[in-house]
Amino acid sequence: MGRISRNNGQDRTMEQRHIYSMLRNIEEYELIKEKKHSGFKTVEEFYNTRRVCKQNFLKYYRRYINNFRQIEALIPRKAGRKYRDSLGYEPEILEKIKGIRNKGYNRYDIAAILKRQKVIELSASTVYRLTKKLGLNRLNPRIKEEKRRIIKMRAGELGHIDIHYVAKGTVKETETGDKKLYILGLLDDYSRVCWLEVMDSIKAIDVMFAGMELLLRMKERYDITFEEIMSDNGSEFTAHTQLADKSDHPFEKLLKFYNIKHRYIQAYRPQTNGKIERFWKTLEEELLSGETFETLDEFKEFVLGYAIYYSEHRLHQGINNQIPKNIINTINNETTKRKIH
Repeated sequence: MGRISRNNGQDRTMEQRHIYSMLRNIEEYELIKEKKHSGFKTVEEFYNTRRVCKQNFLKYYRRYINNFRQIEALIPRKAGRKYRDSLGYEPEILEKIKGIRNKGYNRYDIAAILKRQKVIELSASTVYRLTKKLGLNRLNPRIKEEKRRIIKMRAGELGHIDIHYVAKGTVKETETGDKKLYILGLLDDYSRVCWLEVMDSIKAIDVMFAGMELLLRMKERYDITFEEIMSDNGSEFTAHTQLADKSDHPFEKLLKFYNIKHRYIQAYRPQTNGKIERFWKTLEEELLSGETFETLDEFKEFVLGYAIYYSEHRLHQGINNQIPKNIINTINNETTKRKIH
């Protein structure tokens, strides 16, 4: 899938062939994903048989999906760095990028905001190069604090929920058979308070009941009631086909019952849910990596203990070396004082 020029009729023919080939591959790829393909059971078989480069195909496929299936997204773009990315944009656009960055938003958020506001469409990598040229690629302490103050003002304003896959062999009791273990986590964006539930199934109905348990524990222990919760677009959290009614999905029903707005991460951008993604890395480093547990009950006890340690005893750099529970207590004390006066 090299560069294609469109200066004459012959190159236009090559372009059309490329588009036709990509559409055919995309059709087969999506049938495999939906388990409806008559010839291939896995995408690896498809790549090998059709001699499709996985990396290049997924690059074009993601661009195609992110551009709402516009054919133009399948046309190869000029390779190599575009030097205009550094200085060739209008001052108004650069000022707009500066303003958004100074509120603490990352390159993915900036690109999405510019597109949503119909200012200009830039890739995240282009935004990164521009912020680097402008000297804004690293957040200073003032901007970090501004980000916390502007984006999230209070506990419960936004929660991040996600599922972590537990490595096989972590719990000896479950080594035999096909039983798998998962951890469902819910993290408060403002305070970083987090609660966890160990699961042996990620069916939508099971995730719904585990999610209910998380909401109840966060309310009982920390008095956090969520206004919005962000998740990925997995079938555990929402209906994943365009024809399906999302309101019938168990997790969607749970959030509707508690009057919580459901937000979704941007497709192929796990960074959008970065706080809980970073939490999973911390959990692996501090609890799970290299450890084995004899029984499932022992494992659950350690996971619960870690959730309490993380929320009530551990200092966090992301919140100026404070303890999450202390932030909640400070908020509650200030609220009580205002009520008294």
